[in-house]
Amino acid sequence: MRYLVAALCMVAVLCISFSLLACDDRDPIVGSDNNGDQRTEEDEQPTEEDEPRTEEGDQAKLMMMRQEIDALIGDAAGVSIDDCRSVAIGSKPCGGPWAYIVYSASSTDPTELANRLAEYNAFEAEMNALYGYVSDCSIPNMPVLVFKDGRCGTE
Repeated sequence: MRYLVAALCMVAVLCISFSLLACDDRDPIVGSDNNGDQRTEEDEQPTEEDEPRTEEGDQAKLMMMRQEIDALIGDAAGVSIDDCRSVAIGSKPCGGPWAYIVYSASSTDPTELANRLAEYNAFEAEMNALYGYVSDCSIPNMPVLVFKDGRCGTE
């Protein structure tokens, strides 16, 4: 009896699989938007998600994200040492950040910086898992902040 049930289950799975394969993406019932609308030429334009993902492309994207963070921080101009902050950046494969960066709370929007860092760190963590990256498990030292010539920096 259990062999009959197993065989029937396999037949049902195969029938469903073949039925789904026979459907076209532009099918108004099964199509990608599944709301009965027909796809337009605009919908069929390639998007970034359609592009095959590559390690080199991801590294370039990570570098561009870092440049945007650095541009957001700018020269870390401030009024006093009270404006100076440091924040972790990066995602080591074994956990923790790669480094700390310094910024001025008076010349950098802390909320925007936090959002960009969260995106950057999450993307790097995804890359670590996807490409099997490894690292040492050292923990970077928190920087000693200094204020010199109207700018935040480190010793």
